[in-house]
Amino acid sequence: MKSMYIIAGGILVMVAVVLLAPQKKATIAEEKASGQLDEIDAYILKEYGPILEKLSPEEKELGRQEIADHLAREKAELKKYGRVLTDEERYQLEWQAEVKAHEKAEFAKLYAEQKDWIDNFPFRPGYHPDIVFDPENNIAHSTEKFRAYRKELERKGGELWHKRGEKTQEIWARTDLSLEEKHAADDKLWQEMEAAREPDPEIMAERRIIMRHKRLAGFYKQHYRYLPEFEQAYRIFEEEGAGDNPVQIADTISSLEMYKEASKHDPKELHQYFEGPMEGKKGNHAYTNQQFLDRSFHWIVNTITDEYNFLPSETPTSREQAERIAKRLVEEIPADGFTGNTFFFGLADPKDEDMVPGQSLLAE
Repeated sequence: MKSMYIIAGGILVMVAVVLLAPQKKATIAEEKASGQLDEIDAYILKEYGPILEKLSPEEKELGRQEIADHLAREKAELKKYGRVLTDEERYQLEWQAEVKAHEKAEFAKLYAEQKDWIDNFPFRPGYHPDIVFDPENNIAHSTEKFRAYRKELERKGGELWHKRGEKTQEIWARTDLSLEEKHAADDKLWQEMEAAREPDPEIMAERRIIMRHKRLAGFYKQHYRYLPEFEQAYRIFEEEGAGDNPVQIADTISSLEMYKEASKHDPKELHQYFEGPMEGKKGNHAYTNQQFLDRSFHWIVNTITDEYNFLPSETPTSREQAERIAKRLVEEIPADGFTGNTFFFGLADPKDEDMVPGQSLLAE
């Protein structure tokens, strides 16, 4: 990246040596008068005039080529960006180009193997006909505002909790109320406290819509949807009458990957990462791979039934159907294609700042 300072390897050393000795300097004007000077020659003469006569023809040609490349790059940057880039900016661009080239090569390989599935992929982006991104006026559309809203609900609930404690003591100290009346009054205070913590159903419905958009936007950016394992999962969902929801399938296969990764190891050995609360015991405990498989199977079922994988107008998959689908997923899809870090559903979700107010929201 520092070619503007180093010409043809050893030239910089020669500059230092030659400049220490008296030199007969050719002027640019003299060279221009000869009619032989172009832009590159002018640059060479200006920067390295004193040592030109000490360089061999080969060294001159190498230096000339490097300077030509340097000037051409700067011209291209000025034309494209309006300025000359820094070395760090050039590095970032080169790195991004390498990543894109790698992704392109990987997709070409995948396409050769999965051409029919990719060409006939069952899901295409579809948008809400009348709902757009509106973070200014819709709390649910702004992550920051939504968090502040939930925090405020918790604050109000906390205030009522303390008030309830005081009022409960007053209720149970009264002698003019029967036992049933005291229980009823106490239950009413509890219900009021719980109601204060409950978010507005309309806001929560809108939150499901905006989160579905974000997850779909990430889904359509990633190539894992073209992998054989995703295709196999889709076929199972479809055969079970639940193949029309890309968010549900993508979220489920992300959970399935944890199961498949653990299934590759000895069931009696401790799981290499997972520790968590174990039924009937306090604190966190290490799980064997078999215990983790039993637990993660329920995660898969819970993912299939998760209401956040559906629009508010849709009915989530029943528990019975979800268990049937989960059983087929773990039994019928081989573990070989799961590496433990492939199906990161939601990894490419756009952030609020990446979205534009007024843009349409993905629904399918």
